[in-house]
Amino acid sequence: HSWVRVKSGPKPGTSYSRGYHSLCSYRRLSQRPTTEELEQRNILKQKNEEEEQEAKREIKRRLSRKLSLRPTVAELQARRILRFNEYVEVTDSPDYDRRADKPWARLTPADKAAIRKELNEFKSTEMEVHEESRQFTRWVNPSS
Repeated sequence: HSWVRVKSGPKPGTSYSRGYHSLCSYRRLSQRPTTEELEQRNILKQKNEEEEQEAKREIKRRLSRKLSLRPTVAELQARRILRFNEYVEVTDSPDYDRRADKPWARLTPADKAAIRKELNEFKSTEMEVHEESRQFTRWVNPSS
């Protein structure tokens, strides 16, 4: 039997605070998905270009048939699915600045430091964290 070594580890650019041991496992090559399964999941493209083009043409035909069989506006109005008001009211509105207020853009460095300090205090005293996960709590540097 053929065997292949599968190695998994942290994503590139990441690290673990505790000692990390790479996980290695062995998997039989016979357990890999078959070519047909990979084609069904669109991982492996079909080899025949003509079959692929024919499948695309069939999808286009089916979609255009669905679009052509859609009811008209008159039919929708007759079935009381679509209604239009005969009277439309249009009024003037004053011009004003529609951009959103961004209060965080006006924070001073002292305000930002106070927020960081309050966040650290909350994390250390009020926030419930499981004992085994406490080491992974991310603290913010209050001086930066």
